[in-house]
Amino acid sequence: MRVLRYRQHKPDDTVVQGDWLTDWPTRRADSLSLYRMAKSRWEIENQGFNDAKNRYGIEHICHREPNSILLNWLLTFLALVIERLYRVRYLHLGTHRVRSAASLYRLFWLGLARTPALDSG
Repeated sequence: MRVLRYRQHKPDDTVVQGDWLTDWPTRRADSLSLYRMAKSRWEIENQGFNDAKNRYGIEHICHREPNSILLNWLLTFLALVIERLYRVRYLHLGTHRVRSAASLYRLFWLGLARTPALDSG
């Protein structure tokens, strides 16, 4: 286990310190490479938030409000459905025939409309 500790001096004379744990050996990634990878993750996230706010008008979501929690779950499930549709269509796992994207879309909506059978037992 390695600990990468860094200290960054900001132009306003504040110091930001961070620590990262990794199980990557030094021969796989030196400290500078790990630092760049960790910082690039924040860059990607910040670009995503910036685009969401400036291009699409999406404001910060308070994650403790009931509607925000519900929205977070719904978006997570939507992402899972999209990922599943991708796997079924493009990876062609299983014995089913390859379906068109439009066919998968119809099946998806029909599946949402179907009411589950109640267990009478």
